[in-house]
Amino acid sequence: MGRAEGKLDDLVSLPVTLLPVAYIRPSKFKLRRELGRLDELEESISKVGLLQPIIVRKRSVQSYEVVSGHRRLASCRELGMKSIRTVVTEMDDKTAFEVQLTENIQRESFAPLEEARAFYSYVGSGRKGRVAYGSVSELARRIGKSQEYISNRMRLLRLPVRLMEKMFVADGFTVSHAEEISLLASNPELVEKLCEMVVAKKITVRELERAVPLIKSGTEIDAAIELARNEVKLKPKREVQLEMEDSVEIILRRTRKLLESTLCYVDSASGEMEMDKDLYEIWIREVRMKIHDAVDGVVFGERLRRGRRADHHRRPTEEPFIWSG
Repeated sequence: MGRAEGKLDDLVSLPVTLLPVAYIRPSKFKLRRELGRLDELEESISKVGLLQPIIVRKRSVQSYEVVSGHRRLASCRELGMKSIRTVVTEMDDKTAFEVQLTENIQRESFAPLEEARAFYSYVGSGRKGRVAYGSVSELARRIGKSQEYISNRMRLLRLPVRLMEKMFVADGFTVSHAEEISLLASNPELVEKLCEMVVAKKITVRELERAVPLIKSGTEIDAAIELARNEVKLKPKREVQLEMEDSVEIILRRTRKLLESTLCYVDSASGEMEMDKDLYEIWIREVRMKIHDAVDGVVFGERLRRGRRADHHRRPTEEPFIWSG
């Protein structure tokens, strides 16, 4: 459990105080741009009251700031309530930021870009809009997330905001897709095209993981997707094989198919090389022929493996039947 998580649990057990709504202001930290729809929450509060008090910190004699419960406060205000149940605590800015961040993560109420901005604000350099409270590793300990999770989320900020806001409501596009595509952020046109392809062609995250390095190395985007899909399709599964299955043969067969698919792509690309004689000769000699040799090598390995399996399954005491007439 992260330190902020523990702090949030401790606060819930403190005494409840009834405070005038007019004394309470929103947090100085704008971790969420929108509070979302409040209809259901307002209906619940109007029927059974506010079951969970909000958490505030005291700023002056008649001034308190919300630490946790912005939606509940907004709903109570909308309902015209004059007072609200609160837990009052003393808390510095850093702890208040961590508690708010943890609450939003626990309730999964963050939009991906909001979460990325909050993380970046915490670990920022102290420039305008960034509180710069600590490192990625410290933030990870505080909120109970891995450093990889935090770094991947912050990568979203490299991508065009409007494009991401549009894509996150598209069917089949996930945060994991966006994190992979962020590795291509230096090329906005390519990013937009790949985002559209993810939805149109229903590209999975696993396929994208394999396609992005190919695209970065210069492979045309459609060819990269095709090769990635073939690799995912042929990738050996690490599940337990049936007793009569030979996992090595499966690996050899899938490797051969992947190489054959690659060879087809190389052949189709050869036409683009013919105008440059020297490059074409290198392409054929150093690329095509070596892939062809690799296919032959795998085929030879398949034959060798099948021969050994046949020898292994032949009974040692078995003698050929000879008819004596």
